[in-house]
Amino acid sequence: MASRGNTLVVVESPAKAKTIKKYLGPSYQVLASKGHVWDLPKKYGIDIEKGFLESYEVIEGKEKTLKEIKDAAKQADAIMLATDPDREGEAIAFHLAQELKSAKKPTRRVLFQEITKRGVKDGIEHPRDLDEHLYDAQRTRRVLDRIVGYDVSSLVWSKLSFGLSAGRVQSVALRLIVDREREIEAFVPEEFWNLSARLLGKSNPSFTARLATWDGKSIAKDKIGDEQTARRVEADLKGATFKVAKVQKSERQRKAPAPYTTSKLQQDAANLLRFPAKRTMQVAQGLYEGVELGKELGSVGLITYMRTDSTRVSDDAVKEVREYVKATFGAKHLPAQPNVFRSKKNAQDAHEAIRPTSMELSPEQVRKYLKPEQFRLYALIWNRFVACQMSPAVYDQTSVDIDARSASASHALRASGRVLKFGGWLDAYAKRAKDEELETPTELAGEEEVEEGSDGSPTAAKAPVAKENGDEETELPPLVEGEVLALVVPPGVLAEQKFTQPPPRFNEGSLVRALEERGIGRPSTYAEIISKVQARDYVEKPDGRTFRPTELGKMVVDGLVTAALDFMNPQFTADMEEQLDLVESGKLAREKLLKSFYKRFKEQLDAAKKLKRWTPEPSPTSETCDLCGKPMLKRWSKRGWFLGCSGYPKCKGTRPLDASGNAEKPVLTEYKCDQCGRPMAIRTGRYGQFLSCTGYPECKNAQPVPVGVKCPKCKTGDLIEIRPAKKGGRTFYGCSNWKAEAIKCDFKLWAKPISEPCPDCGAAFLTRGGSKTKPMLVCVTEGCGYKREAPAENEPRLEAEEGAAALDA
Repeated sequence: MASRGNTLVVVESPAKAKTIKKYLGPSYQVLASKGHVWDLPKKYGIDIEKGFLESYEVIEGKEKTLKEIKDAAKQADAIMLATDPDREGEAIAFHLAQELKSAKKPTRRVLFQEITKRGVKDGIEHPRDLDEHLYDAQRTRRVLDRIVGYDVSSLVWSKLSFGLSAGRVQSVALRLIVDREREIEAFVPEEFWNLSARLLGKSNPSFTARLATWDGKSIAKDKIGDEQTARRVEADLKGATFKVAKVQKSERQRKAPAPYTTSKLQQDAANLLRFPAKRTMQVAQGLYEGVELGKELGSVGLITYMRTDSTRVSDDAVKEVREYVKATFGAKHLPAQPNVFRSKKNAQDAHEAIRPTSMELSPEQVRKYLKPEQFRLYALIWNRFVACQMSPAVYDQTSVDIDARSASASHALRASGRVLKFGGWLDAYAKRAKDEELETPTELAGEEEVEEGSDGSPTAAKAPVAKENGDEETELPPLVEGEVLALVVPPGVLAEQKFTQPPPRFNEGSLVRALEERGIGRPSTYAEIISKVQARDYVEKPDGRTFRPTELGKMVVDGLVTAALDFMNPQFTADMEEQLDLVESGKLAREKLLKSFYKRFKEQLDAAKKLKRWTPEPSPTSETCDLCGKPMLKRWSKRGWFLGCSGYPKCKGTRPLDASGNAEKPVLTEYKCDQCGRPMAIRTGRYGQFLSCTGYPECKNAQPVPVGVKCPKCKTGDLIEIRPAKKGGRTFYGCSNWKAEAIKCDFKLWAKPISEPCPDCGAAFLTRGGSKTKPMLVCVTEGCGYKREAPAENEPRLEAEEGAAALDA
């Protein structure tokens, strides 16, 4: 690569810097900014009156990194800013340019679409000026998010509870989740009946035909909705004669899928690999920035830039993959002309589709250098790219209409099946499934009716099948019109009662698809949107995969919708994305967009502040306060429902509610309060059970509940769970005398002690260790080494906040 004197190249990540340094000569110095170097301050940081001017400041902890870059810039002859090729990367480049202005060196912007020798060479040889319009688009989004985040969060605090928050785009995503849950709650199942008959013609095997019309009505439009009718039709079919009325054969093609865009990759990774969107992007980032492939190759970027909404592929890449297809699968699998895919209407088309950077680095060849999650994602991208430039799959499809006539009625049945005649692009997946000895078929996301291996690889169909609504598959024999069929008993005629199902809850893949379909967000923001929705207590994943809104999440959405704020309308948010695209292209001024938005937003916000609080009104209960005897009211806080004394604020008595909504009564213990001598009672609070003085609120002493193990060091104290005073500290288990003045004990364990003696050494307790997926019971006695698998431990239940804090909220 041609030398440019002493040139400083600044990228975002150390991993990318290491890979790029390998391709550049000794006259280039490559440093990493480690992400953004400037950000808005924690306080507002925007001057509305001065054209929405931001007050950026150096991010805490980045001073050392910036000093290193500045020192290098003073010694350089030129500076190249090679941050990621998107809006965020452009913003980082602009901020770096401002910091390096004092060096007075020529500064250019370079883009690396792939971190390979070819990609780096192309970027270095085609530098450009900083793109002010692209930066303005990022600034505008940041200002919009800050204005909405601060002002609407303040509104939520005043209407619900302090400490809650709301964001411009994630609130819309939350609304989609809440609206779907309301659909599920309002759904009323409808009964319907499926009828089928097992039939046999002149040739084996027998097959299943399903009822298509009954009494002249199409089953698709007029389902049988009651058992009486179903039994009547069942009786008709049992006494009917069956004859083939029509056999229709056709050839069907299934075209190759497009290469991956960001959203489609996130969807398939969620459905096939069970990767959250954030994890998918983290793994993809690593594959893009570079992976060490041994001494000979060093660090190599395996995929192109992973934030894209385009299905476009470079001519060189198309030529390379077509040569690979021909060499690997044969000329028949190669279409005469390259497959071309149309991107979505609102696509920015700034980058290529996600693809491998080299067809010489197959997943199998680099597997030993990759982490398991890297290999699985890389294989997914590889297979999709190879398949996208292959011939269509071809099926011979057969549809058979059957007349069923009885003495009293005439009905019609239908069986359909297909056989894979030519695998085409499916063979790209089938080859991998064979190479990896994959056996378990699962559903290929987004590709209907394709069987696949456990990693998302389709497997070849083995026979013509009759398949409908997920029922059992059967082979179709050769059939001709007029052929009489016999009813095979058992099973004969089957009548199955079914009920319609509510729409499914969103998982990460389907939520990304919903956001993309509605034009909400962009490739670089999907993972962030979903992460922020989950970071708050607004949603939960009861099954580990699908989103269910909490009561708090529903209240936030209902309140914001009631406030009639524009940004809660999905279409408004989609329109805003298009306006940001106009800012990026230079067709709309940044300040004009912000002024237009802010004027209407401020009017709506001021009106919303005048509305009543969004919290439910307290409701009476039959419970009485333990402290003063007055009736208890069912109240709400951001942590859930609880009982609070009707005498508040004079009496601050509270009581948690269990999962069924019933009041939990304090359980007296043998422990005495070390401050006033009264008995201690077990109560349930936000973090689980704790010991509380029965003299509350006069005595507010509270202590952890002992775990049931005596301290092995001082012999007088009990082992308890001790939470750190500072945020981010680590919880440990120590002696209850750790703060005692008379007998201060410093015994400490990081693992939870279990009241079970060690069968090997006789120690009084074991500890719970291992991982979440494989918990273990372990003896901590030095030299013992005993351990065994432990049963899964129930997670602590989160309840309403205890005491006056909940009432004050």
